[in-house]
Amino acid sequence: MASFWRQFSKLGSVANVYAKACVQQSKLLALSANRSVLGSSEAHQLLPVSSVVTQSRWASSDSQQTTDYAPPSPYKNPGPRRYGYVPKMFAGGVLPRHGRKPLPIPTYKQPDNWSTKKALFGQNDYIDILGSGNVHPVDLMRGPEWLIGFNGNELQRLVRRIRFQGNKLKAYYPTKYLQIQKRISFLYKKYNHHRISKNR
Repeated sequence: MASFWRQFSKLGSVANVYAKACVQQSKLLALSANRSVLGSSEAHQLLPVSSVVTQSRWASSDSQQTTDYAPPSPYKNPGPRRYGYVPKMFAGGVLPRHGRKPLPIPTYKQPDNWSTKKALFGQNDYIDILGSGNVHPVDLMRGPEWLIGFNGNELQRLVRRIRFQGNKLKAYYPTKYLQIQKRISFLYKKYNHHRISKNR
């Protein structure tokens, strides 16, 4: 019976709180319908039903719960940092253009690596460096005429020199001419000897 009366008394208290909240809500609706300006004291007294019910619930729950003791923190609470400093730089976000129109971003254009300009770039550079090909490198060589454009062994080179400068060497440099003739005869025997030995 005691528990029944306790539950009944609790229900009665909740019903009374709800009834008071409804009366206050009706007063608030009536005043707003008449468009009258409320004073600060009346506005605080007239609360909606939900807030009054929640306040009564919190009050009942606080009376039942026990408060736990929390000792003060041993650490020093940090005060205001850099007090009095006024930053002159914008720190409102990642974009620095505060209050200004952003720069236009060009649209992405897919590059064409095989266009005519890129594919044929530098195709005629060898003409600028080496020429058009009408002039042979032999025509640009400087030196003795019997050596320009020559490719061969020593015997062929001496024979070619005698063919080009034989009369001049015989008239002005007879000793040089004799040494070249002796070298030609020696190389002739030497090359023929090796040729015979290879055939055997």
